[in-house]
Amino acid sequence: MTLPLAQRRALGCSVVSLCIALAATALLLLPQWQQQQAASDGVIVIHLEADGGLRLWNQPIEPLMLPALIARLNRLDPGTRIRLSLAPQVSWGVVQDLIPFFNSSSLDVDLQLPAPTRS
Repeated sequence: MTLPLAQRRALGCSVVSLCIALAATALLLLPQWQQQQAASDGVIVIHLEADGGLRLWNQPIEPLMLPALIARLNRLDPGTRIRLSLAPQVSWGVVQDLIPFFNSSSLDVDLQLPAPTRS
């Protein structure tokens, strides 16, 4: 049984549309998946922006929320590592303001410095 030409074209368009939709979804989800991949390894990455703002999984968080977040991570898995990733323009004073939040925890904290800029 062969399909008429119009039905074959419609089927072909449907298949192409489905492939485009799947590719677009993959392009949207892949960066988020890569950002969260470290979490599956037991590393929680907190990004420190140049303006002093904090982001966790692309969501802004207040610095005052850090003690509760750290306590929750410690309760869930004491082997969790926290990585503080700095934007290139962050001043050292902003980083020093956050250090007391991490000192009260038994979790390991890594400081990820930005890549050096080439002149």
